[in-house]
Amino acid sequence: MNHYYRLMVPTTLYNRPAPADLVMAIRLEVKQAFAAAFGGYTEIAANGGYLADSGELIEEPVYAIEASYEAADDELVWRLAERIKTALSQECVMVRKDHEVHLV
Repeated sequence: MNHYYRLMVPTTLYNRPAPADLVMAIRLEVKQAFAAAFGGYTEIAANGGYLADSGELIEEPVYAIEASYEAADDELVWRLAERIKTALSQECVMVRKDHEVHLV
């Protein structure tokens, strides 16, 4: 398989730490969806940051959850990104599809 999706799961509610149980629930939801749709996933803990619309630099631990695929399912991945965005009060969520970056 030469194709992959990668979703970034932040650990903040905008600029303050999110409750750990909320972050865990979102991560579990993404991992279960990726496993069901694509047969599995890989999760990597990392640090990330971005410049918010307010001009504030927001830095945070993040989880990159990735799945390889033969048949694309953009609808599923974009729906998961919207779920992350809403649940964790994000301005946007980064999705990687192969080598293309999308901000949802």
